Amino acid sequence: MPEEIEAKVRVAGPETFGRRLAARGLAAEGPVFEVNRLFDDAAGRLRHAGAALRVREEFRPGQAAAFRVLLTYKGPRAESRVKRRPEFETVVADAAPLGEILHALGLAETFRYEKRRTTWHVGACEVVLDELPHLGWFVEVEGPTEDAVLALLADLGLGGEPVIKESYIDLLARHLTGLGRDPTRAVFGD
Repeated sequence: MPEEIEAKVRVAGPETFGRRLAARGLAAEGPVFEVNRLFDDAAGRLRHAGAALRVREEFRPGQAAAFRVLLTYKGPRAESRVKRRPEFETVVADAAPLGEILHALGLAETFRYEKRRTTWHVGACEVVLDELPHLGWFVEVEGPTEDAVLALLADLGLGGEPVIKESYIDLLARHLTGLGRDPTRAVFGD
């Protein structure tokens, strides 16, 4: 079964981290601007099961149309030192008809958030630098095993940082609720 194995840590900003990877001769992919929409039924069956169904549209700077649309199912998290859960993902041609299909199946958009992401590939791992509205900057390392993820995190000088196992959705919803804002929408400029 495909599985997401990742560690996420908060960082102060992109400058130091980006320079560190550039000094290693690693080329960045991106930045990419994302619009992420989560879907669930009226009872919140997926959320209550610890699962998520996401439609992600990815845009390059200056482009009005998405260059890629992904449909992702994430299952409940397993106990581990990092965030670990089943994940199934596929590329789809167009987000609009996909949204209509999900609506026809009784699912509605329950959360929308934007993100700016830059990606590097280091061996068998993927390293991303994410900026989220209201929350700031995070680094995620995703790889084939927990040991590989944690070793690369340490090698990047982030091994002493607390690993965040919560999803961006959970972090954003809690933060927005604390601000007295709509806890289902986190977009830049909002």
